[in-house]
Amino acid sequence: MFWDSLSLSAGGASKHGSIAAFTTYRPPLPWDIFSCPIPPSSDNDEQQLADGISYNYNCRSIPVMALKALIAKKPDLASECGATADDVEQGRAIGLVFVSERDNGLETLHVALRCNDRVKVLSLAEIYGVDTFGGVRMEDSGCFGGGFTPDSDPSIVYVSTKKVVEKRRTPWTMVYRTNLRTGETEQLTPDGQYDLSPAVSPSGKKVAVASFRGNTWTGEIELLKTNIVVMNVDRKAHGGKLQRSTPIAENGGWPSWGSDNVIFFHRGISMVDPANGSRVTTHWGVFRCDITTKQIVRVTPEVLDAMTPAAISETKVAVATIGQRVKQLSDQREELQYRHIEIFDLAMPDQPSVKITQNIFPKADYYNPFILDGGCRIGYHRVRKDEMIHQDGKSCTPRNFEKLQSPNEDMELFRVSGSVVCPAISPDGSKLAFLDSEFKALWLADKQGVRIIWEVRSTIYMEMHTGNPLAEREANSIISATWNSNPEKDILYVCVGSSFNSYSTLEIYAVFHASGTGGRQGKQRLTSGGFNNAFPSSNPDGTKIVFR
Repeated sequence: MFWDSLSLSAGGASKHGSIAAFTTYRPPLPWDIFSCPIPPSSDNDEQQLADGISYNYNCRSIPVMALKALIAKKPDLASECGATADDVEQGRAIGLVFVSERDNGLETLHVALRCNDRVKVLSLAEIYGVDTFGGVRMEDSGCFGGGFTPDSDPSIVYVSTKKVVEKRRTPWTMVYRTNLRTGETEQLTPDGQYDLSPAVSPSGKKVAVASFRGNTWTGEIELLKTNIVVMNVDRKAHGGKLQRSTPIAENGGWPSWGSDNVIFFHRGISMVDPANGSRVTTHWGVFRCDITTKQIVRVTPEVLDAMTPAAISETKVAVATIGQRVKQLSDQREELQYRHIEIFDLAMPDQPSVKITQNIFPKADYYNPFILDGGCRIGYHRVRKDEMIHQDGKSCTPRNFEKLQSPNEDMELFRVSGSVVCPAISPDGSKLAFLDSEFKALWLADKQGVRIIWEVRSTIYMEMHTGNPLAEREANSIISATWNSNPEKDILYVCVGSSFNSYSTLEIYAVFHASGTGGRQGKQRLTSGGFNNAFPSSNPDGTKIVFR
């Protein structure tokens, strides 16, 4: 997930301020973790694994040795759900590590023990303390290694942003290893380099990561510029050597081991859109790398977008697929336009893929598969449909305004979600403007309540393409709400036109007396000429604006 549309409020004469933002790719309804057998016969085969609290996602199973070490460190993990060591050994109790947002809205790692349909969830901070797992940070991609020699303890390997960012336009994601017995933590990523998506080999000796090329980040969101690199999990057990390899696969991410010699990964390929020669789109595929021979082959067909592989064996892998792309998400998608989990096997190239989630509920999105029970079950996360609010027979999503833990005590941090996008806080902090998720209505929230202050209607017209049927095009959306810097003026600026299209006309409008308290509300277009005018900002007195 990525933060978008930041809004800053200085809080008037106070030294305190506020930042509000909405996140890209974060659904308005919470995710939770589920699993099903391979293959499932119906939705009755699906089982919820986590406890349904907050957003839970990006899960992996915990090996028996690592789970026993966690229970030894924190016996409450087992006692509160009635699990015993024998339950762990026999597979009646399973352990999971996943990301949850229950800790002040932070995206941090938690572990769960599930036994007899009871679930106990603890954060890593509750087990190992806030010295290692404290402060404002994000954690992800928990996996387990080590324990392959008598004097080597099992460890959890993960990515974290806990190290303070050193300079602008660089990542600050590094991979760490924490000893499950002692809690001792070691940074695996060398200083000056930055990694994502760690995955430990079946032997527990090696970890593959997606490493940023050139150790820089230039604003990419979907297609990150990373290579697959391999290094030791426990350098002490290898004579103090990290043995970080040169890239085994360039332009790759999300590694998953099929064996100690085989890694699956996904790769994004930029292609020019044939329908619009000026537009570049990214198509995703899953590939297999043989480390010994350095041979890389494509696993998934080019007609599918495929990503986030979870290896089952040297030849078999579960992936998330999208059969048909859509330009903009809506409630009217076809089954092929949803993200589903499928299994591909290179050992049987003539056989079709095994469809998993299509048999559960075909019109839902499923994310990031992981393997359970030695490959007999598949796990994933999806939206919890029970969280939907029904009104007059129709489903709707809640508008949430969440306060998050901030790294600076003088700056409050808020996340808006649900059908709220593009938040804008007034300079004195007394009003919040935002748009609906369809970019058709401008809302205002203040002490008078929450209300729509401007709504535009879609203009649908038909455009004839030579040799093609009539095509629909939609215009008139509101984007980029911004307050005038002078709170006494009570002016909002918005852009109206084709949303998110840099080649279309956008015009800037002013909404005078936006809150309706200082006079009659009015609107005026400030730009003309058919250009792409956007992102206005006024001077402190509120008498002039500058814009793109």
